[in-house]
Amino acid sequence: MEALTAGPAEVAVEKPAAGPRQVEPVTVGEWMDRWLEKYAKPTVKLSTYCSYEQLIRSHVKPQLGGRYLSTMTGEDLQDFFNERRAQGNLKRKGGLSTKTLINLRNMLHLAFGQAVKNKLLTENLVEGVRLPKAEKHEMRVLDREEQTRLILAARRAPEPAAFGIIFDLFTGLRMGELCGLRWENVDMEGRSFKVCETRNRLRNFDDSVETSTSVETVKSTKTDNSRRTVFIMDGLYQDFLDYQAIQMSIQKQNPGYNPDGYVFCQENGDPYEPRTYQDLFKRCVRQAGIPDANFHSLRHTFATRALEQGMDVVTLSRLLGHATPSVTLDKYGHALNDHKRASVEKLGGVYSAGRGIRRGQER
Repeated sequence: MEALTAGPAEVAVEKPAAGPRQVEPVTVGEWMDRWLEKYAKPTVKLSTYCSYEQLIRSHVKPQLGGRYLSTMTGEDLQDFFNERRAQGNLKRKGGLSTKTLINLRNMLHLAFGQAVKNKLLTENLVEGVRLPKAEKHEMRVLDREEQTRLILAARRAPEPAAFGIIFDLFTGLRMGELCGLRWENVDMEGRSFKVCETRNRLRNFDDSVETSTSVETVKSTKTDNSRRTVFIMDGLYQDFLDYQAIQMSIQKQNPGYNPDGYVFCQENGDPYEPRTYQDLFKRCVRQAGIPDANFHSLRHTFATRALEQGMDVVTLSRLLGHATPSVTLDKYGHALNDHKRASVEKLGGVYSAGRGIRRGQER
């Protein structure tokens, strides 16, 4: 028997000694483009993507785009934000608003944070940037007399969809949410509806389309909290039934009317976009003789009236679709003063019961 011969011995391959990793020479502009498409686009709403793209195109790339990411310093970023604050407004003299600066900082924080994870940076330089506190603008809230006048003007408007103005005064929807509401998301029997779509005009990134913007109906709304159920009070529900009957009557007379089933559509059946519904709102506001009110005033008015009537902040926060009740308190805390005063006065009976007890007679 032949002896088995051993096969060729395995030769150990010597691995090269690990040396310091070379940092990829990538510019800020190149990284922001890569981050936007590879990391942001798959995870954010289209409206957020459009906002990021505009900030990068208009502010980051013109000012920082040619700088190498690895050579950036925290001081460079602070200088960038200081300059944008002083003269970053592209439409008129002056700088960017504090809100826009905060949005810009938040975006860069995400992008630079990803660069740290990808070993392109050793630390997130944006964390050291300091910005002024966001200024609080006084919200325009309709007083009760103005609210009544606007309701009357909306009822008298020739367009049936003007009822949406009244509907919004008692539901507090955002403009895009009102325009995106469909009958399939309305539960007439349960007297409620689900907010799960928003309709907005956004920048068009499709080169085959000539227009620079297009109207998009997005299934997911602003946040998880924005996808919510809103209930319809009895009085509003009766008017809502009447409005539905009018729309159904038009639909019977005009086959193909409102094919996408939007609750508030134009007289020809086309859906509204925020810009065209804003025009309808402005006509009703002028008819009511109300100055300095925009559509968002309806949302502010709903929240203020709700707090005045004693609605708790947690419930209101959920109806408005805010991320947390603290957001609601920050926006509408001023409207709680009368409610707090009335609540304190309810303790008056307890105090009065003890007023007859004189010092030394407690036993």
